[in-house]
Amino acid sequence: MPEQDGIGWVRLDHVAIAAQNPKAATAFWGKLFGMELDHWTVSTDGGYRVSQSHLPDRQLGLEIIGPFQEDSFVQKFIDSRGPGMHHMTIEVEDADRACEYVRRELQIEPLEEPFSDFEWRQFFIHPRDTGGVLVQFYSWLPGRRPADWPK
Repeated sequence: MPEQDGIGWVRLDHVAIAAQNPKAATAFWGKLFGMELDHWTVSTDGGYRVSQSHLPDRQLGLEIIGPFQEDSFVQKFIDSRGPGMHHMTIEVEDADRACEYVRRELQIEPLEEPFSDFEWRQFFIHPRDTGGVLVQFYSWLPGRRPADWPK
């Protein structure tokens, strides 16, 4: 594997906040920062809903995650830590190389090996290793970045 200079940072993609009332939290943060609501997503199997907003010119995204089932990870998070910052998501050039960098240079073992979903290759660092915040790193899968979509 070629040497990589640092983590391969591209940008801070979004910050996620856990809220008991995601509709109210989305309205508050939107008003405070002049954010534009993109959309809502519901995870019926996960028992939570998510609003996706962004700052003007898409400088930064904001996710508000809120539970609608008592056994959802969001409700468990709020019960144990209270509402507030849940995670931050960082775009990197290559998730596999970034994971190796975290292991080699920081001696941190990620929560799991990098894995792929429909759009991203990603991995997470546990809050115990970062001072209290879950960190998600991702790189786009080929052809999945919105700029790559056909016009």
